[in-house]
Amino acid sequence: MKKKILLYVLRAILFVLILLNVGFISKLSSQSGQESHQTSTTVTQQIAQTVIKDFDQKPPAEQEKVVQKMHPFVRDLAHMAEFGSLGGLILLLLLTWRGFPILRYFISLLLTFAYACIDELHQKASSERAAQWIDIGIDVLGAFVVCSVILLLYLLLTKKMRNDCYGMKVTYRQVNRPAPRLRVAVAADLHGAVHERVIAALQKEKPDMILIPGDLSDDICLADPKNAAYDFLKRCAEIAPTYYSLGNHEIACYHRGNPWRHPVPVPLSEEVRSRIESTGAILLDNACVHVGEVTVCGLTSGINRKLNQPNEEILNGFANEKGFRILLCHHPEYYVPHIAKTDIELTVCGHAHGGQWRFFGRGVYAPGQGIFPKHTAGVIEDRCFVSRGLGNHTWIPRIFNAPELVMIDLGQEK
Repeated sequence: MKKKILLYVLRAILFVLILLNVGFISKLSSQSGQESHQTSTTVTQQIAQTVIKDFDQKPPAEQEKVVQKMHPFVRDLAHMAEFGSLGGLILLLLLTWRGFPILRYFISLLLTFAYACIDELHQKASSERAAQWIDIGIDVLGAFVVCSVILLLYLLLTKKMRNDCYGMKVTYRQVNRPAPRLRVAVAADLHGAVHERVIAALQKEKPDMILIPGDLSDDICLADPKNAAYDFLKRCAEIAPTYYSLGNHEIACYHRGNPWRHPVPVPLSEEVRSRIESTGAILLDNACVHVGEVTVCGLTSGINRKLNQPNEEILNGFANEKGFRILLCHHPEYYVPHIAKTDIELTVCGHAHGGQWRFFGRGVYAPGQGIFPKHTAGVIEDRCFVSRGLGNHTWIPRIFNAPELVMIDLGQEK
């Protein structure tokens, strides 16, 4: 309760500061051209006296020349300061609500731009001073600088929060054809993020099985016996039978800061396999397991140097298995050219991270699919379910793309 009261007080203070800032800008805009020039000249002279040591000893004519030279820069900086503080206060106010900080950043810039336009029109109407686009540009530049600094500090300070599956959503899907009655959870691409929110959601949803289609953690991290991935697997296995297949990060197929490096897969060590087994989760490294009338198969990432495709022989072997087949395949780009040709009933994928930035329901970029990819989230042919993933292994933030835990209900009527 105290936190809520403090939050309301903070919002009230920021709102009042925004109004005061707007009032101050409006007052300056109401000045006539002569009054505005006199005000800025006085400020410039005071700055010159502070910055230039021997300014007061200079002859009046030389002092005037110095002031005239500095005047345009001081005037522009004053504009930037006025609107920079306005944009910064708006952004700080918006950041007191939960949501995507990048979106709030752009909203702050847009609102500052809108008020800069209004201010120029007000200036022209009330004091007959010219309204100029260059002044609007200077105003917005000030807001851009201040808001960018605030956003950078915010992202640095809340890094831990963003690694905590912050804003995670549970997405519900349904298989509308004959299938065993099961609720399946898909927890893809955790990438070592703090998993408390995911575990809490799994405990609440009570799935019949938990599927982890790769990129739970990096191969280097899995070498550490105390890595959080093992705790996640153990806690998942306590909730429901848990099946884990390998993505490109587990087999060391990622660039590690070198985009020109052609990744070469590295098999998991026996120590890592043993630790995974000790958690109670079942590792499916190009292997499958029969669970009643269901067969769960894990297709390991096929990235190898320039090649990125699944092992066709193993995939065909999975297709020949009996029962209702569920395939864990990290890469959604494998589905159309390879998996769709088989009669495997259900495939779950990750890897695409929802396209990182999502606009109008489409992702912007996904590894293996490039710019404006087709398959970053949702359902393909009612047989392939693509998760947006839970973690974020890059510094690039998600935009309109909340982390996602997918719950799939099988054997339900449409």
